[in-house]
Parts: sequence; structure tokens; C-alpha cells
Amino acid sequence: MAAIALLPVAAALQGCDHKELCYDHSHMTDLDVAFDWSDAPDAQPVTMVVHFFRPDGSLYKRLEFSSREGGKARLEAGAYMMLFHNGTMETVVEQGSTWDDHQLTCMASSLLAPMGRNSDDAPRPPEAGDQPVAAAPGMVWAGVHELMELKPKIQGQTVTLRPAEATAEYVVEIKNVENLSEGVDISAAISGMSSAYSLSGQHHCGAAATMPVGMEKVDEHTVRARFRAFGHCPAEEQSHIFSIYTSNKVFYHYDITGQMHQASDPRHVYIELDGLKIPDISGGMSPDISGWTEVIEKDLPMN
Repeated sequence: MAAIALLPVAAALQGCDHKELCYDHSHMTDLDVAFDWSDAPDAQPVTMVVHFFRPDGSLYKRLEFSSREGGKARLEAGAYMMLFHNGTMETVVEQGSTWDDHQLTCMASSLLAPMGRNSDDAPRPPEAGDQPVAAAPGMVWAGVHELMELKPKIQGQTVTLRPAEATAEYVVEIKNVENLSEGVDISAAISGMSSAYSLSGQHHCGAAATMPVGMEKVDEHTVRARFRAFGHCPAEEQSHIFSIYTSNKVFYHYDITGQMHQASDPRHVYIELDGLKIPDISGGMSPDISGWTEVIEKDLPMN
């Protein structure tokens, strides 16, 4: 296979006397696109998306491959930069049309979406009352390939792209929970999270958002929220309030800012909290309750 030459931007733009950008529209060439999963060997994306940009930062073409291994791209001969990520994402959309502004952005959501409710009347903590509510992303793998030159009339040219995990994992576990009941649904939300990811910059960004997350029952006295996000505190340090909502309209706000900021591994954040008393009310959402009741608000101890 012929190798792709990696060139400085200035060098890649030389060689065409009649064009500022080196493109030959008469020569369409096949490029073999391969993905190297060394940084995420267990990844199983449904599809992979590659955005081809010209050296001036404008978007040339978006291609989606149905295999994690890659496939063929038919392109005009010339110089390209590439941004890539997995496709078929339920809660993440692509935004931007240039190299610099291309982002993956979390979709808007309802605060009680994990409970299957579209109501947004659940109380918000004062520190985050104005934040947008954004759905947590699933697994995202992404990467950047800064510059290559595709030569005309040469077969077997290949580019290898190396995706890496773009999201971090967060786990908040509450132990010694009282009155867990199958009749009462529980969900949670966490404030101060990043709502977007810059593909060219390879960092989290966007507005600080509150993300609704599901709560799972681990055992009779333990509940856990496990979710992914692009990061937290996108522009400046934010407070992080972990809110719990129940289907019988009881809520709890817990300040976990210290635990978030002091996490030893920012890519795998684990927070253990101790003690939560749920009112002993069964039967799901009660039509008799007209408003929300705050049971407790305090800093729960860190693990």
C-alpha cells in the first residue's frame, strides 16, 4: 500500500499554480480509511463518522462507515484534515461546519427524563437554577488527524485513524438508604457538567449544564447513579449539586463539589455517600400531593 505523506500546512498547499488550495476536481481517488482501536480495544461503535476538512478549515465532506474497521472514501485529490467520532448516538448531535467550531453537543432533556416524565417542575438548586438541562452522553470515541495529502491516480492510499475515549465515567453511590421501595421511582441530576466536546481541540466545552441521570437499586440499602459526561466545569469552576427526585415528589439536594474537584482520577470519578432516608410512602406518584417536599439538604460525607 502507498503511504500517505504527512506535511506541514504550507507545504501541502504548494504545487498547484492555478489554485490557492491544492485540489484536482478531475481526479477522484479512493482512500482506504482504517481505524486503530489500540486506545479503546473494547469499543464496539455502531458506526464511525469522519469529517474531511480542507486546510482552510472549511468542511469538504462527511462520511459514515458501518464498520468499526473503516472503509473506502472517494475524494478529490488534495490536502485534508480529519475529525472523527462514533455515530448513531442517542443523546448527542453534531454541530458546526468548520474545523474550529465543530462540536459534539448534548441534546436538551427533561429533568425527570430518567423516570419517564417530561415534567420540569422539579425544584432546582439555587446554584444551578438557570442552567440548561442536557442529556448525559453515552460512550463517545473521537480523534483528530491534522493533515494528509491525497495524491491523484495512485491506488492503495491509506490513512489510519486512532480513536480514543472522549467521555469520562462518573459513579455516585449512596449507602445505608432507608425505605427503598419498588413503589417509588427515583432519579437524580447533577449540575455543573460540560454540555459539549470540541473535536479539533479534544477537550470538553460548552455551557455548564444540569444532567439528569438514572438511579439503580444495588441492594436493599444501596442506590447508584452511573453515567458518562464530557467533563465538568467547562469554563470555570462550578458547584456540583447532586439532586435526588422521587415519584412521590420528595427531593434532596446534596453538595458534592469537593468530591468532584478532588477526584484522584478525573476520567473515572467515584463518589461514595452515606445515609439517605426516603419517606415510607408507597404507590408511586400520589395525586394528593400538589407540590414538592424537601426532606434534607446537607453535605454527605465523602468516601
